[in-house]
Amino acid sequence: MLILRVDDRLIHGQVIAGWARPLGIDCVILASDRLSRDEWSCNAYRLAVPEGIEFSCYTIQECVNYLNSTNRKRKMVIVESVSEASQLVRNGLTVPEVNVGGLGYHEGTREIAPYIYLSAADIESVVYLHNLGIKITGKQLPNSVPVDVVKKLAGIK
Repeated sequence: MLILRVDDRLIHGQVIAGWARPLGIDCVILASDRLSRDEWSCNAYRLAVPEGIEFSCYTIQECVNYLNSTNRKRKMVIVESVSEASQLVRNGLTVPEVNVGGLGYHEGTREIAPYIYLSAADIESVVYLHNLGIKITGKQLPNSVPVDVVKKLAGIK
């Protein structure tokens, strides 16, 4: 199992208590070209991951290389934006679905759900991923009612 989650809060209680533990995730990866160069930030996020769950902080390409070379069963990759999720796919990651768990409001963003606001770059990335046949679903927790991000963008209820 591989979960690709977009959450601008990155690693926090909802990710660990709501996703990683109940789903038996054994490897959490923070994929970010920006954050992977910041040792202090990576170490701070590492503290949020409990013992027994491997944590790595990689660039986008390092993440793809790692995932393509490992046989770990239950992995969760977390990125800050849909644009970063599409970069992972462009660099060779294969996923059937992208989970958008939380993108806060910023000026110029469009509300898709009360916890999902997409920038123009994110919308372009949603279209790119959708055209590849990848499902983009808004979901705060595994048992939450899913939001079809593409349908919401198209104005379909």
